[in-house]
Amino acid sequence: MKPLKVTVSIALATVLAFSVLSFAEETHHNAEGATPAVQPPVPETAFATNAKVAYFYSRGFGPARSKNVSEFSNPSTGIYCVLPSVSVNVEKDYPLVSIEWGYSAGAALMAYWIDVSAYTNCPSGYLEVITYDFNAGGYPVLSSNVAWDLVIE
Repeated sequence: MKPLKVTVSIALATVLAFSVLSFAEETHHNAEGATPAVQPPVPETAFATNAKVAYFYSRGFGPARSKNVSEFSNPSTGIYCVLPSVSVNVEKDYPLVSIEWGYSAGAALMAYWIDVSAYTNCPSGYLEVITYDFNAGGYPVLSSNVAWDLVIE
């Protein structure tokens, strides 16, 4: 009787684990295989924030929002350039980048900023944000599937 309980418990746990993974993947509105939310790009709108500089990149699924940003570009896959319209000293004003899950596609994503005094793909004076997807658990690859926020307080 005991081996039957163990077998049934393992089978139920396995079904539950796959169900949870499937549910999480299917309910994420931009998960691969699901129909993405289709919205035309909307003109930038301002953040209501106390941050010195802020930028929200939605991958075109919602309005880009910014504060004290004069220019934004996406020169190549996973590379983003943000030009603040106010003075930013990255030795004193530390940029923070976070992933916005709702407008992103994928599960293992990463986004970070690069100090403009170091090697950068963006022109001088810009802040660079780079985004990656861990490619289903493999090595990270540059990705345009990541929605993100950049904030400097």
